[in-house]
Amino acid sequence: MKVLFENYSFNAASKQITFNTTSVIGLEDLLLITNVTDNVIIYNFADPTKGGTISNNVLTLTYNTTGMSNTDKLQIFLDNSLSPASEESIQYLKKIVQVLTPIATQDSAQRQRVAVEAMPPVTVSGTVTSNIGTGTLAAVTTVNQFAGVDVRFQFTDAARLTYAQGIRRNLQFS
Repeated sequence: MKVLFENYSFNAASKQITFNTTSVIGLEDLLLITNVTDNVIIYNFADPTKGGTISNNVLTLTYNTTGMSNTDKLQIFLDNSLSPASEESIQYLKKIVQVLTPIATQDSAQRQRVAVEAMPPVTVSGTVTSNIGTGTLAAVTTVNQFAGVDVRFQFTDAARLTYAQGIRRNLQFS
């Protein structure tokens, strides 16, 4: 993609254009330079009669510009390698950073770390009905008390059961 470059100085008598930038500009970056005051193309990468040489960001033109004025307005198109980041690309970079943020909270086994803050005590009681019968649930005030089984296994089993009954059952392959 081409971009318009506007920070330059033109010396018509010496046939030179100085690019005022800290980036290094090479001939492969130049596409087209037009003197819009005189409506004349003075550099075209595809035309050997309108080429030039470049050294230290100073382009010496093949085209004879001695009849032009130093104050003539030039339209300079460069390859986009020197263009500043667009607003759209900055937004994409911000989204990438947001997506990568959780990676910083992974442990050495690449598992996501989750901090569980202290919760107020909750009391659960009532009647439980399952495929093996109905029973009464006594008051449970902490997760560790639930059925005398390690809480990690209970959560794992509940997640597996939910997946098997909800999502997995509805998968169809053709």
